Amino acid sequence: MTQQALTFATAFLTLREYLDEHHGAGAFHRVRDGLAARGLQLDPVIVPHRWYPTATLCTALDLARERYGPDDFYERYGRAAAERQVHLAFRFLLRFTTPAWLWQRGAGMWRRAHTTGVWNIESRGRWVRGTLSDFGVVHVGYCRMLVGWLTRACEMTGARPGVVNHSACRALGAAACVFEGEW
Repeated sequence: MTQQALTFATAFLTLREYLDEHHGAGAFHRVRDGLAARGLQLDPVIVPHRWYPTATLCTALDLARERYGPDDFYERYGRAAAERQVHLAFRFLLRFTTPAWLWQRGAGMWRRAHTTGVWNIESRGRWVRGTLSDFGVVHVGYCRMLVGWLTRACEMTGARPGVVNHSACRALGAAACVFEGEW
């Protein structure tokens, strides 16, 4: 039996904060109503220490993109999510690291936020590659969100410009999703 991909509540709480901040109070509620219309239930109150289906998060991202746009919604949201999820105290320490260090650290922390997926990180000089294998969903929008998240996280280390490309995607037939960063 295949394990259902679950994502920790923090991702849903971050999406709620982002939508309500950028699109007005109740924006997330309207997305939750859209989920219900598609037969996906999400608690009326997101329980902070609960796990929710990753597929529901991906559908919520799609609904938010459809309802609020713009075309680069996923990337914008990813950047904002990095800002919210990387704690203030940790941001100071990031200034003394590199994107490669951050990606290595993030790969080790992935399982605190997701029940599926394994990262392999390679780096040399001012280049880093992260390969995400066995993630429980295949979703272009989620990959685009990760590009925004990784780009902003790289910038938080002081790397300029933080350029991240998604060089291979499972949604396009690749065996794994590959993200490469240069600074």
